[in-house]
Amino acid sequence: MKVRLAILLLIILVGSGYSQMGTETDSIPDKIEIGALENIFKPVLFDHKLHADMTTMGEGCNTCHHHGSEGVYEPCADCHVSGEENASMSMPTINGAYHRNCLNCHQSWTGDEVCKTCHIQKKFRFNLRKTLDATDILAHHHEEIVVPEVFHFVSPESNQKPVSFQHKEHVELYRFKCENCHRQTDCSTCHDYAPEPEGVVKSLAIHHDPCSNCHDTVKENGCESCHSSTPSKGFNHANTGFELKHFHQSLSCNVCHEGTEPIAALDPTCINCHTNFEVDEFDHAATGLILNEEHIEFDCYECHTDDQYDIPPSCMECHDDDVSFPTDLPGERIPLK
Repeated sequence: MKVRLAILLLIILVGSGYSQMGTETDSIPDKIEIGALENIFKPVLFDHKLHADMTTMGEGCNTCHHHGSEGVYEPCADCHVSGEENASMSMPTINGAYHRNCLNCHQSWTGDEVCKTCHIQKKFRFNLRKTLDATDILAHHHEEIVVPEVFHFVSPESNQKPVSFQHKEHVELYRFKCENCHRQTDCSTCHDYAPEPEGVVKSLAIHHDPCSNCHDTVKENGCESCHSSTPSKGFNHANTGFELKHFHQSLSCNVCHEGTEPIAALDPTCINCHTNFEVDEFDHAATGLILNEEHIEFDCYECHTDDQYDIPPSCMECHDDDVSFPTDLPGERIPLK
């Protein structure tokens, strides 16, 4: 009997829960008319119910109502003003707030004809804004950001010499995107810039953070490799430990460094790219050395220990100490084509 009563009570509670959930869902308005720019466009008919049904993919209603709590969501205009003079990048106008919320999901939108996605323009427009709203990132095109050839980092608080950063090289040659280095930045970084309070000194790790993903910034006595009174000369493949010689000099970077991600170091072992380093498949004359009859049938690894082709071959496997490369050649040198 007690078990039956418990089951019955559970059914009632669950049913009540579903009923409450249904009531909450039913209380969400289907459509909301947004007319903040009604002097230029007809009011936007926002499908609120459709977006509310998708909130499970994000943070619930707080995906848009970022200051709501316990089911209470105040109108956006309670915080966001309409006039730009009382707004900032951290607290945009009501237009800026609406547009930023949309862009959190609709990230493919651009400034080209984007207004027509939601807005229907009026035939006659009145009371047009004299200036563009700087807090509304969809109100105008961003000026082209010109990548400087070299950027000089100077540390006034430090006795270190400046760093000459090859900025354009990192973008065009290494395929870096802005966000790869400029992390934890947003519009306010440039448009709402405020000097840091006096007395605040960033740690060395914070200063080096953008560089540390690729460069060793903690090695002992390694400061002079970046901090120098002589400007950096730019990229040279020999500095990577793999100097490009005859067969690799004419290749474009993408032949070896495939993809679109920032270029990273590769394993220089030849067989990672070259699969024809086998007897009867590889023409050794391509190296500028024709093997003689005594060596032509040897497997590559018998001379090139551990498949290391970037160091001189070893003769110790077959010969005594009196035979060594290149004093004793296993064939005949020929000019490279």
